[in-house]
Amino acid sequence: MKLAPSRLRPLSLALALGAFAGFAHAHTAWLEPETGAQGAWRVLFGGHESKTEAYPPEKLKSVEAFSTDGTALQIERTDRADGVRIQPQGDAVVLLLHFDNGIYSRPEGGRSVNKPMSEVPGAVSGVRALKYHKTIAGWGTSATRAWGQPFEVVPLEADLPRAGSPMRVRVLVDGKPVAGVKIAIDETAEGSLTDAEGIASFIPQEGFNRLWASRRAPVQGNPDYTTLSIEYVLGFEAGPAR
Repeated sequence: MKLAPSRLRPLSLALALGAFAGFAHAHTAWLEPETGAQGAWRVLFGGHESKTEAYPPEKLKSVEAFSTDGTALQIERTDRADGVRIQPQGDAVVLLLHFDNGIYSRPEGGRSVNKPMSEVPGAVSGVRALKYHKTIAGWGTSATRAWGQPFEVVPLEADLPRAGSPMRVRVLVDGKPVAGVKIAIDETAEGSLTDAEGIASFIPQEGFNRLWASRRAPVQGNPDYTTLSIEYVLGFEAGPAR
């Protein structure tokens, strides 16, 4: 089964007035290789301390996989109680993921619930939480390509990153560079901000890295939520220091 593309309506207007922001106990979604299953991947969801949580499989809106020449690969998807598994039909060098964690609304003096404001009596705020992810499984020109995610982190060099050496990336919103976005190992780290060309640097560690980026913006005139929150994880392997 080929899963639906992860394209959404343009985010530029919704994000134009927003500054970057992480938020406490934030969650992301990402892919990791499935143990004992060649070429298979597991979709994980959780916080930034390697703690994963169960999730309704319908929150995973799409996964896409591409070969070296950019061809979209067919994907077999299996929904399980401990997370979704995917199996691309071919050698995937880039995988994309879109996860919609829904809307969390908070009544005054109360705790947030996973419902739109219109369904929560007395709600004073609501956050729509979107998650995007990219895994680079093979380095080359495909690693530096923008794949059309509404919010995307794109490496600027095609070679395998090396531990301890700066790695430059560009952050795009609707395909356009955006300044002032924080990138870091997680939302609690100091990290760095993208410049006017959407570029920032990251120091990877040897082994598998999860580079985090986030942007949060106010939303006007929507009865269901007042804030749009987007988190992104770029997953990739880095080699040893030279």
